[in-house]
Amino acid sequence: MKFSDIQYPAETRQVARDAVVREAAAQPRRSPWWRRPVALSLAGLALAGSTAAVAYVAFAPVEDKRDIRCYYRADLTTTYPSPHSPGDRMQPYLLAGAMDEGFDYDAGARQGDSQAGKQQIADPVGLCAFNWDQGLMNPGGITDDLIPPGYKEPAPAPAPTGTVTDDQGNPATAFPNTFGPGHFVPDLRACVVDNTVAVIPGPADVCSRLGIPVLES
Repeated sequence: MKFSDIQYPAETRQVARDAVVREAAAQPRRSPWWRRPVALSLAGLALAGSTAAVAYVAFAPVEDKRDIRCYYRADLTTTYPSPHSPGDRMQPYLLAGAMDEGFDYDAGARQGDSQAGKQQIADPVGLCAFNWDQGLMNPGGITDDLIPPGYKEPAPAPAPTGTVTDDQGNPATAFPNTFGPGHFVPDLRACVVDNTVAVIPGPADVCSRLGIPVLES
């Protein structure tokens, strides 16, 4: 699937509730509700049997959407080796955002806000989809197994020829340019982790599977 072929569905309450209904319909018929306990989440909806909940959907708003977490996988804790810094580990996500080009960056304008100068992101899923499409979400091949068989990734551009230097003019290692459109973009869902928008690859119920809320639209 290419970025240009994707139609990103809006995360709505109805989609999540449909998933709950499908899950509940697949369960054996239980005793009447007055004979078994029912758990109801304050943040959403829980359907429970006599021993354990069979489905859970919660919703949560996020007021500050300047920093978006684009997770590499449906995994909130695993870190990954950095392909360009041996011994270093990367977080489970790529932190994404957009700068306000007209922002005044003097110290007074920031007023202690470390996020000052960043825009509120109206379409977190679209932002992370762009990062997947550009090849930014597969550093060192950590998401190769998510790419469907037969999908052709764009060929990397050749490494620069001649002497490569850093900003100080010192010799630097040349890395092939793997960034550009045409990389695989999985299905993405907007969830909430640590009061931050977390865009995670996976099916419609990936947020509930991870035990985290769906981003409230």
